[in-house]
Formats: sequence, structure tokens, C-alpha cells
Amino acid sequence: MEKVLLIGSTGLLGSALSAHLKSFYQYDVYGLSRQSANADIQLDISNTADALVFLAELEPDYIVNLAALTDVEACQRNLNLAYRVNCKIAENLSLYAVKFSKKPVFIIHISTDHFYDEEGDSKESNIVMLNNYAITKYCAEKSLPIKQSVVLRTNFLGRSHVSSIPSFTDSMCARYLSGSDIKLFNDVFISPLSIKRLCNVILVCLQKKIPGTYNVGSKEGASKEAIVIDFFRWLGIKDFKYESISIDSLPELTVRPKDMRMDVNAFEKAYNYILPNLNDEIREIADEYKTSDIKCD
Repeated sequence: MEKVLLIGSTGLLGSALSAHLKSFYQYDVYGLSRQSANADIQLDISNTADALVFLAELEPDYIVNLAALTDVEACQRNLNLAYRVNCKIAENLSLYAVKFSKKPVFIIHISTDHFYDEEGDSKESNIVMLNNYAITKYCAEKSLPIKQSVVLRTNFLGRSHVSSIPSFTDSMCARYLSGSDIKLFNDVFISPLSIKRLCNVILVCLQKKIPGTYNVGSKEGASKEAIVIDFFRWLGIKDFKYESISIDSLPELTVRPKDMRMDVNAFEKAYNYILPNLNDEIREIADEYKTSDIKCD
């Protein structure tokens, strides 16, 4: 079987993707983490020498890079750390794929919607970079070999499979159950996929290997406030209370985009894959909570 190296395999998306890929019995999946004991391999792959030795020994057919420092405030405080996690790893993968690999290797790199800040759905070329997180993620994209990689700019929601890493919806459920205050941004817009859908998209990319940079999200995105309201509505919870706020009311936060909704036409056309509407994704995520052992009622 072909080998898939999954970098960041114990994270929010990585844990779900690892289980998803293994369920098809089509690939040998090797999970890598910098230090998690739950991964098959523990390695700081941002170290170039160690990365090249390891990759030469494993000889993967595919590399899926999920590693990222997504904490915008942490990226702003520590640019060096943001660079090592968000960019240096991608640079090392590119170096191996172009100069040292003895066979073709295809890279799937998970990037971000944090580049977009125009009103409405942004195309892949509508780049705006407002902080260190966006800059380091964009540099990573540019370091990858054009003909041997696909970059997926995305945002995702859903139930976490890792108890120590709660998702956005996990946090909302926890705050509702504990009676904690919930404040929701009414002026930050996104178009996320469910974790389950994004895992399917990555599998399709493995199978088709069409290089390029693509937006992958849901259609008809909405504000974070509207998304959470819909999530609780689909859960059947009627006493959900929150405070509607503008992100401008928190001037201490690092400057960041407000409208990250994406035009997904390029991906749909290239991969012949129809992406869902946001409302359908929220309903599926809510259904996942209803049928899981982590309930929000």
C-alpha cells in the first residue's frame, strides 16, 4: 500500500483524519507529532536535518501537513515560533520533495481563510495579510512545489475526538452547560466545513492529486453569531442565551480579518466535487453531538 505521512496527527483535525484514512484500508498511515505519545512518530520536523533523514527513511508517497500554530495572539507575540511551525515545516517538506526524494511525493497542505477580508466570497487571489499568523501561513504556501502539492485554504467546525483539544462547538456547549456567559461576534464572517467533510475532501485530494491552491469551505457563509445560533437550534435547545458583540469592542486583540467567506468554485471545478451549504453542515455537526457520548442537552 502507498504510504501517507500525516503531520499533526494528534490535533483536532489530525485525529479525525487519521481514523478516516485508516478506515479505508487503502493507505499505510503514519502519524507524526512533535511530542505526543499518541502519535506513531515523535519528531520536531521543523528541524531540517532531522526532517530530511526521517523522510528519506520513510519514503512516503503522500504527505499531509496539518501542523500549525493557529493562536493568532501567540503568533503575534512570538514570530520565530510562528515561523517554525507554520512555515519551516512546509519548507522542509518542499526541500525533500524537490531535491532528495527518490520517487514522486505529493503534498497536501492545510492552510487558512485568514487571508481574506473583502465583503462577500473571496477568490484565491484576494489576499490581505494583517498579522503574523497570515504572513507565516502564506509564506508556507509559497514554499511548496507547485506541481507536487495542493494547498487547501479552509476553516472547520465539529466535535473534537481529542478530550484535551476542545473545538469551537465543544466550547460553546461547555459554556452553555456551565451557565457561563457567551459572547458572539456579529461582524466576523466565515464559511467553514465540518471536520467530517474536510476529511472527505482531503481523501479526494489524495486520490486525484490535482495541484493548485484552492478555497474549500461551505457556501453561503455567515457570522459566527449566526452559526452558533443555528447550531443550538439544530440541537433543539431553546433557552440558549448570549451577548451579541462586535470584534471592534475588543481593541486589545491583534488586528485580524472580519470577512473570511470563500468562493469555492475553483475547487469544485478542478476536483468535480460539490461542496455543501453552511446550513447543511451545521445541521450535520449538531446531529453528530446528538448521537455521540458528548451531548449538549
